[in-house]
Amino acid sequence: MTACAETAVPPKTTPTPILDRLAALPPAQRWPLARDLIASEPRAFFAELRAHAPLYETCEVTLISRRADVMEVLSMPRVFTVDLYKPKMGEFMLALDETEINYRDKAVMRSILAWGDLPRVREMVREVSEAALEAAGCEIEVVSQLARFVPMRIVQRYFGINGPDQDLLDWSYANQMDQFNNLPFDGRPDADAIHQAAEAARVKLRALFAVLIPARLAEIKAGTAPDDMLTRILSLNLPAADHFGMDRVVINVGGLLIGAIETTAEAVVNALAELFARPDALAGARAAAQADDDALVAGYVWEALRFSPIVAFMFRHAAETVTIAKGTAREKVIGKGTSVLPLSLSAMFDPDFVEEPDAFRPDRASHTYLHFGFGHHECLGRYVGAAMIPEIVKSVLKRAAARPLGPVDMGGTPFPQTYRLALR
Repeated sequence: MTACAETAVPPKTTPTPILDRLAALPPAQRWPLARDLIASEPRAFFAELRAHAPLYETCEVTLISRRADVMEVLSMPRVFTVDLYKPKMGEFMLALDETEINYRDKAVMRSILAWGDLPRVREMVREVSEAALEAAGCEIEVVSQLARFVPMRIVQRYFGINGPDQDLLDWSYANQMDQFNNLPFDGRPDADAIHQAAEAARVKLRALFAVLIPARLAEIKAGTAPDDMLTRILSLNLPAADHFGMDRVVINVGGLLIGAIETTAEAVVNALAELFARPDALAGARAAAQADDDALVAGYVWEALRFSPIVAFMFRHAAETVTIAKGTAREKVIGKGTSVLPLSLSAMFDPDFVEEPDAFRPDRASHTYLHFGFGHHECLGRYVGAAMIPEIVKSVLKRAAARPLGPVDMGGTPFPQTYRLALR
């Protein structure tokens, strides 16, 4: 956008203290405050937006708060694109909208991420989680010893990216930081340093694959290769003439690493912290865990993450001028070049779609949630994530004495850094 427009707020019958604070500022100062509000009091802010300014325009971004409008934006990938990802991801499928590369690479990756693997993944997660908790003894630092540790082992053993522990953790963190928390509208003073760290991580990851791939090809030829994602994708023998050479293997299998560790870790920590803050929900979740009722445990986890998701919004770029919510009283023209933020957290609390949105209900239908995105760019690994996250949480819930020793410490970052639990 080249100019800041005023967002018209209709006459109000209820107080709107947050919108009033924004309205009192010059337009150019509203997004920084809105960004802080999203981090500090998102549910109250989003409730006011849904009721009084559902399509709220600032100089940098337009906030989309109603469920119907969020879904409309996410359903139009050619209009609301992921172009903002391209400087970060290049030719990775997540940065491409309805292209041949996106279509082909998703098909290839879905062919190796077999549905039948999910029991194996769940058992692997269970074994690693239990071992980590036993090794911790009386107290555990959840982020490093469990929530990041377990998905890292899955990356090594199931995805086949068998690199050094700390390198995998560092590379995942650097890319998550750059790709999802270092966008133009974030206005970070350290933006260049974050991007350079991610670039350096990608160089090191490619160097690891330069060692892993020839060794794995030799194992495949000898019949000794483990059954993991790297073996499967190399065994497809897709010719470079079909535009799926080794560069596509690296970018797609590498994408599994980048998407697996930090997202899983934050989901596990957020779900646990939310459950520990709700005695009734915690009691129900613990009973479900003790009964090995995995479906009900998952229900508690996804509902906890509705209140405390890993992200409050997605982001898209308007490739053309378009009218949102056309035919309604809130319809709005979104200009070409506008960055829009579909507020997924807000959408999961929209009373027009979610019954009793402020109530904690672990029996909600799965379509209530937007934890794995929606539409063209729904998370490729959602079913692996949906197996991992509840299983890690369940391993803690099974320990009746487990309790927090303090709040989650973000360490001044977008991600949890420490969260200590007593186990006995």
